[in-house]
Amino acid sequence: MYLGEVPDQELWDIININVGAVTMMTKMIIEEMKNKGRGAIVNVSSGAELQPLPLMNVYSASKVYVKSFTMALRHEYSKYGITVQHLSPLFLNTKMNQFSNRLQESGLFVPDAETYAKSAVNLLGRVDHTTGYWAHGIQYFFTTLAPVWIRIYVGGYMNRTFRKDYFRQNKNS
Repeated sequence: MYLGEVPDQELWDIININVGAVTMMTKMIIEEMKNKGRGAIVNVSSGAELQPLPLMNVYSASKVYVKSFTMALRHEYSKYGITVQHLSPLFLNTKMNQFSNRLQESGLFVPDAETYAKSAVNLLGRVDHTTGYWAHGIQYFFTTLAPVWIRIYVGGYMNRTFRKDYFRQNKNS
């Protein structure tokens, strides 16, 4: 949605979940992990972190926060035996993506939640940053080869397409 169309509460929900909750939940547990000399923190970002996204600008900005926060946290706390992992999934077949029928069919690049979770859990402690799923890793890699201006353009095109899908799906609702 265009920023002016997004209800205030929805914006606050995005900010509170992706910035506030990530920060405060980490703060609640980090000192205990430090004192024990072990622990694991996995912060979930999104492929939306790769570029500013038209029609999802607050969401993508909040995911950049998660990425930056997690990277800084790793540098602060890994010396205390704490694993800090940054997880950046791309599209999954979940309720969150019901805005488009295109994302409601599981496949190679849009796995269901169970397939994704099994893959992501196996990577805990092995890498600092991962998409969590091999096919998303391929997509992530090739996406980063393009300059940001192209990614913004493509992301905007995709989001306009999803917007049309959403309104088409909800026309009779």
